[in-house]
Amino acid sequence: MSFIANFLLTYRSFCTSDEFLGLLEQRYNLLAPEGLTPEELETWTERKQKLVRLRVFNVMKNWLENYYTDEDEPILARLEFFTNTVIRDASSFSADQLNRLIRKRRELDPNKNLKKLVPNNAAGPTSIMPKNITDIKMLEIDPLEMARQLSIRDFKLYSSILPIECLGQGWSRDDNDSNAATNVKQSIDYCNRLTAWATESILVHEEPKRRVVIIKYWVQVANHCRILNNYNTCMAILSAFDNSAIGRLRKTWELVGNRTNQTLGYIRKLMGANRNFVEYREMIHSVNPPCIPFLGIYLQDLTFIEDGNPDYLKKSSNLINFAKKQKAAEVIRELKQFQTPPYTFRLIPELQDFIKTRLENSHDIEQLYERSVRLEPRNVEPTV
Repeated sequence: MSFIANFLLTYRSFCTSDEFLGLLEQRYNLLAPEGLTPEELETWTERKQKLVRLRVFNVMKNWLENYYTDEDEPILARLEFFTNTVIRDASSFSADQLNRLIRKRRELDPNKNLKKLVPNNAAGPTSIMPKNITDIKMLEIDPLEMARQLSIRDFKLYSSILPIECLGQGWSRDDNDSNAATNVKQSIDYCNRLTAWATESILVHEEPKRRVVIIKYWVQVANHCRILNNYNTCMAILSAFDNSAIGRLRKTWELVGNRTNQTLGYIRKLMGANRNFVEYREMIHSVNPPCIPFLGIYLQDLTFIEDGNPDYLKKSSNLINFAKKQKAAEVIRELKQFQTPPYTFRLIPELQDFIKTRLENSHDIEQLYERSVRLEPRNVEPTV
């Protein structure tokens, strides 16, 4: 991808949009060198000034179309003024295009890119309703419909993540930090709560056979998520089976059927961390959206880039190491490419309320481990 695309994805990590616009205005107002003859001035205007102004216009247009966020709203008036004065004097066509984009930006909801404005009008599948919609029981929700409703919730979180949140490891900072990566944190929280809910729903049952029924249900949900290209939710459910509270339940796992074990084994192989998630990475590059990738891999890659490369070039304390920004931009670009189109599933309010309640009431994994030990004391665990 071009330098401009990488720059627009990452510039917020080292300057504000207001500063950026000021530099673009300064570049657009490029002055001719002193002492030029009329012929030389004409040549300079044609070969230098017009080319520079066209490039600046293209950057402004690209920024408005693809990189604008709701936090940039205060500078729209400044950009509009510059467009209707300086740019219009040079090119009414360029000014008209920028004004059209500025108007659209003002009409849109916050955080919505222009491309996200276009809804997915494809007909969605018929919903699978539970028998009693007023008194929902988890096992009465078809595993496929559960996967669909979880995907709706997960995609809303994933599609809200902004490029600036992916820089500087903002997701590991305090919530009061200006770059606290709120949307990334919410997506992480969703996964953690889903893992805890799945874990708790298994451990709530005293009888191993009942726990097996719940394990089978969640394996089916995870597999449907995989088929729906929702690898983020799929991984969150897989984490429930592999955490210490569930993985240690020897008596329970001995009762799990071959088909369930085979399905779970396939998911584990696909999502496994072996050789830096090599199998998953190969698969995700050929998948057709809608898709929700496993967010954790992007955060891992971004952390590696952040920790392994200096912010500034060694030979100069004030020159930004843009090679580092380019590496981060590659990861962010892949993350962004799956933020559209959305799924076409019909949102079922009753099921969303059920899911929301279960996620909000999920317990800490450490507390659940204590419950696990009570169900199957340590002396029944196999010796290593």
